[in-house]
Amino acid sequence: MAKRASARHLLVETEAQCLELKKQIENGADFAEIAKAHSTCPSAAQGGELGEFGPGMMVAEFDKVVF
Repeated sequence: MAKRASARHLLVETEAQCLELKKQIENGADFAEIAKAHSTCPSAAQGGELGEFGPGMMVAEFDKVVF
């Protein structure tokens, strides 16, 4: 059986914004709501949900972290 993963993410302009949003999520904020409000990725509309994917289907940097 081939490896599969699912993930969600949010994409922001600056590291400072990333760290602030990470802090909010760690303190209990809803990830999907934060993604919808702040992410610049089209996946923001789905709360950052990327769905299911296999190795090599995402950019190399992301793929390396997931797999």
